[in-house]
Amino acid sequence: MTTLKTNSSKSKRIYAGALAAAIAAAAPMHVQANDINEWLDGRVELNFLALQNYQSIQAKDGAFRPADEEQSDGFGRLRLNLQFKFHITEHITADVDIAEEPNDFGNNGDRDFAFHQDFAGIEFDLFGLTGSEQEDADLVLRVGNIGAAPFQFKGFQDGADNQGNALIGNGMIDYATAENGIQLSYNKSYEDGPITGYSVAGHMTTSSFGEAFQEDRGYNFRLQGTLEFAGGFKAGLNMFQANQGDQLRFVDGIASMAGVTTTNYRFGDGENYNFSASGSSERDTHIGALPGLDQSILQLNLAYQPTSKTSIIFMIGESTDDYTFADTEGNAVAGITYFGDENGVADATGTTFDSASVIRADSSVEYWILEASQYLSDKFFVAARYAEAENTSDLISQPDNSAERLQVGAGYWINDKTLLKFEYVDQDEGANSGGQIGRGFDGFTSELSVKF
Repeated sequence: MTTLKTNSSKSKRIYAGALAAAIAAAAPMHVQANDINEWLDGRVELNFLALQNYQSIQAKDGAFRPADEEQSDGFGRLRLNLQFKFHITEHITADVDIAEEPNDFGNNGDRDFAFHQDFAGIEFDLFGLTGSEQEDADLVLRVGNIGAAPFQFKGFQDGADNQGNALIGNGMIDYATAENGIQLSYNKSYEDGPITGYSVAGHMTTSSFGEAFQEDRGYNFRLQGTLEFAGGFKAGLNMFQANQGDQLRFVDGIASMAGVTTTNYRFGDGENYNFSASGSSERDTHIGALPGLDQSILQLNLAYQPTSKTSIIFMIGESTDDYTFADTEGNAVAGITYFGDENGVADATGTTFDSASVIRADSSVEYWILEASQYLSDKFFVAARYAEAENTSDLISQPDNSAERLQVGAGYWINDKTLLKFEYVDQDEGANSGGQIGRGFDGFTSELSVKF
């Protein structure tokens, strides 16, 4: 039996180069052996992943889009990933994830059934290239797509790449994405002592998965540190800072977001919860309280993982921005999705709008998450996650400003390569929480996945 490596697709984006080898090897799930298909004397590796989901989920009464309150149960679109890794030389590797992922940005809603480059990059082993290899340390430079997320130690799901996530949904405040840039990471491990390893990583990215060269477009910066202790305790601290606000052009105190590049991690990554009143590529199960311009994130992660069968993780953080979403009249609104009328004024009896404007005002979200998973046998595990987020923005009314999500799930390994998962999810959204469903949602969902 081996421990699953959570370092593919956007899981790569989160963990690649950020954790020491010893830390990455101690992922929170204990699963069957996972063979890697190799060609050309091991210089090329390939994995094929596929996933089919089934859900029975309804939005709660009073949702922004009434059609979401009465949905049919049914099957989602099949998700596919092809993950390649190329050993260019002994000290240079390249990777690419080709995916058909309907709930990701860039897939053109329900119309585009095409494979896309979902994540790719080149990594340089700097110690190896300079002839100064170390058995217990490495220094890696990555160029290309860089993973960006403030959470650590837990699995993550991206398209068909779901077997490192004990649950099905990622989380309503994950703030995860991949962007273009550079990352430098240093990893160190120890054989003896109270500290068994540590890592430090920093990156600079353009706030886009494509290309963005418009005037005053800034950069996103991340600094991440991790400590692993003997006995299974781990701690990590993540700091993010973006400076995208200079792109804005204000007229009468209001600025349009049209053509403005924002931080891609403002809503988190795609989840396999789908709603009939929005396109499959929408991210409307996340908390959309922050515009993602001059956004900052500070998050502390603590984990106790004494064995590969047991994992308890606690995460706490705050994300802030110097700007707040607004309606067409310049009134602050709690999130990107809000009620309004023909004058654009927030009104719970009016029509649903997605904000395309911001004003200068501090916005912020404070949040915490508790997650646990446990294998009851070699094939069967149970897991749960509770998350709470509070919209503490200056111009937003503080009563009824929190959102909570409970996820309870179980998984069964049919064989070494096939995983069946079930989950019950219940999300409650206060009127001022920034939740994009409006009142929340609940129901059951399941996934059957293969990885070969």
